[in-house]
Amino acid sequence: MSAPTSADLGSLLAKALLALQEDRLTEAEQLISQAVQLDPSLPDTLRVLGLFSNSLGDGLAAGGELHAAVLSYQQALHLIPIHADSDRAPVHNNLGNSLQRLGRFEEAIAAYSEGLKEQPDHAQLHSNLGGALLSLGQLTAAAEHQARAIALQPDFAEAHNNLGVVLIEQNKVDAAVGHLARAVQLKPDYTEGWNNLASALRRQGKTHEAEAVYRHILASSPDSAHSRLGLLVAATTMMPATVADSAAASTKFTAALDELAAWHSGHPGMLGTVLGTAQPFHLAYRPSDLTSVLKRYGELMCNAASQVLPAARPGPRAVRDRIRLIIVSGHISEMHPVWEIILHGLIAAIDRNQFEIIVYHTSSHADEATQWAAAHVDRFVSGKRTITAWRDNLQHDQPDVIFYPEIGMDPVACALAAHRVAPLQVAGWGHPVTTGYPTLDWFLSGELLEAESAEQHYQEKLLRLPGTGVCTAWPSFEVEPWDAPAAPPDVVRFSLCHQPIKFEPADDVLLTHIAREAGPCEFWLSTPRNLPWAGKLLYQRLAAAFRSAGLVPEQYLRTAPWLTTAQFAGFLDKMDVYLDCPAFSGYSTAWHAVHRGLPIITCEGPFLRQRLAAGLLRQIGITDGITTSKEEYVARAVEWARECRASDRLRWRRERLQLAAAKADGNRAAVEAFERAMLEQLARTSV
Repeated sequence: MSAPTSADLGSLLAKALLALQEDRLTEAEQLISQAVQLDPSLPDTLRVLGLFSNSLGDGLAAGGELHAAVLSYQQALHLIPIHADSDRAPVHNNLGNSLQRLGRFEEAIAAYSEGLKEQPDHAQLHSNLGGALLSLGQLTAAAEHQARAIALQPDFAEAHNNLGVVLIEQNKVDAAVGHLARAVQLKPDYTEGWNNLASALRRQGKTHEAEAVYRHILASSPDSAHSRLGLLVAATTMMPATVADSAAASTKFTAALDELAAWHSGHPGMLGTVLGTAQPFHLAYRPSDLTSVLKRYGELMCNAASQVLPAARPGPRAVRDRIRLIIVSGHISEMHPVWEIILHGLIAAIDRNQFEIIVYHTSSHADEATQWAAAHVDRFVSGKRTITAWRDNLQHDQPDVIFYPEIGMDPVACALAAHRVAPLQVAGWGHPVTTGYPTLDWFLSGELLEAESAEQHYQEKLLRLPGTGVCTAWPSFEVEPWDAPAAPPDVVRFSLCHQPIKFEPADDVLLTHIAREAGPCEFWLSTPRNLPWAGKLLYQRLAAAFRSAGLVPEQYLRTAPWLTTAQFAGFLDKMDVYLDCPAFSGYSTAWHAVHRGLPIITCEGPFLRQRLAAGLLRQIGITDGITTSKEEYVARAVEWARECRASDRLRWRRERLQLAAAKADGNRAAVEAFERAMLEQLARTSV
């Protein structure tokens, strides 16, 4: 075939355009390459080249040929003259899009930034740059670029949506809802925008409104897997307003699970693409037995995962000097209980002669905790990636053991744990309820945390480690004294410093019983850093209970602002008694309380999530604050309130606790037991 001549240029461009319109991208690329060879600077050639790069963004990239798309964009930028700003900016934009899909966010930011140098008022470039910055956790800059995109193009629905997503990450949910509502107003068929709006409404505690939005989406897009999963999770009441709402939570979730399972059976391969985007985290805050329904949920999620990415079925274990343990978590950050209670001590204490430690930190957040972790493991992998990319990493690294310290909060961990990748896969009690996943072999807990017959509460094999199953180390910091408001000397201060979602409506009346019998007292609530509406709802709920009991709530209920670790220590020093939540006990807060010598009263229930503070008290050998009924819980609070007015007795309790607090830490026996269990299990599976 003879080489084309200049006379053929128009024909080549016409054929290339037709090929693009019909998605024949390989043929289009060949035709454009011939046209470029004839005259790479001809405006018509550059215009088609720009169209081609745009089609690559939607075609080759969507087909998985992202690397080929990147190379094509880079070649296009070499061919288009520097002065042709209007032609180069769209190519920079598409280059950035492909780099971002590959998880190469720094390079994507560079591409978008180059495009903005050439066209500073390019709204799409600003919005896409904001998306890449969000992936790296640079929230302030991300919000600025989304706002700039909106200023340039007020009817830019995608930018309103993207700004809403950033505002959610910044815990500015009310502002986020405004932008998300505007996005769907501008673009009524914008499914992604509607889904984000529903998620934001749920974070506002507007469960019914969120459910209505999901059903609105499904009315026109019944195949939206994201909305189907969102509708399931919307059935888990985040914070019930009444006893009846709480009692109905499990039944409502079961009905929603039935609906999702029926849809999944008729739409194979779809649910697995959205695993982790929504999780029934808040269901665990209801005090009923959830084992059966969570097993059903876990089986459904794992089945959906296998339809998207079939089980890897690990082959023979790689021969290595050490056992390769990969830890997957999005919560390696200061003040997060998963890091503070579970991971920090494990990484510090595990035998590195026997175990190679790799951490997959699935968040872009970075602080002193992430820096410490990165410096104390064999390899630290951090940042945003797709689920497929994370699973590819796991398969490449061939772990012997994967440890998920919690399943329920981190979207990536939730999705990855539904896949079988390693010979041994383990969950921790960072979220203290069974995952329900048949892909997880063990659930790590503590012998002092679990009831005698606790095995029946788990899908996984329950592994009881010594003590509370964790090895903690008390952090070094300077206490910031709390300037306590003035109160009469005989007033006893009860601390209820828990997340509002932990308070069960049926237990609200317990505080009124204590108030009636304990004499002058105050109940101090803490303001949540996230979900401020939940703190307000809790106050309103408790105030209603006090009024129903004939008590003036303003005389008893107090609210402290959100406090840092140093401030919280000063706050605890001014309290007299710590009241644990009967429905969902607190470990991290109890751990801080014993180190400040604050006496704890807890009501131990049948489930792990109701036994955390009790287990900690058993570990330090001070058990007189453990009760087993709500009547006993109230009686102990009344008794200790009276003791508080005898200053010697209160001082004795505080001194005794502080002396014993050291026993809460340095539980290396738990780490050693975990090591032995892993070695024994892997020895059996390799035979």
